[in-house]
Amino acid sequence: MSEQYSILKTKQLAYGLAELRSDGILTFEPNENTEIYSLEQLKEMLLVFKELTNGIPHLYYSNNNNLVGRFGSKEKVFMSEHFHEFATAFAMTEKSALTRFVTHSSIYLNKPKVPIKMFKTKATAIEWLKSL
Repeated sequence: MSEQYSILKTKQLAYGLAELRSDGILTFEPNENTEIYSLEQLKEMLLVFKELTNGIPHLYYSNNNNLVGRFGSKEKVFMSEHFHEFATAFAMTEKSALTRFVTHSSIYLNKPKVPIKMFKTKATAIEWLKSL
């Protein structure tokens, strides 16, 4: 079954590409050399995501396969306080089984405002988002 969608809006950032798809999914693909997001980058991403979605939260997918750093406490607080402003659910890809385990454990212990789930492939992540 092939996916049928078009790109409605796009915004290139210095560290990745944000797109709003016709199937209602907001996506972010970081550049290959992006390994962590700073607080300043997260603030810029929030503004861009809200601009792309006209301030209406959407399903959100991010490719986190190349991210290797851990977020600091300021970044975690910022994401916790603002994620729901652009996302109704969050699916991400992550290649590390250990990272998936730690993240799922953290999600279980600290219930986020929006559903979050990690996947090995983009196809399964998008499939989950569309099932919501």
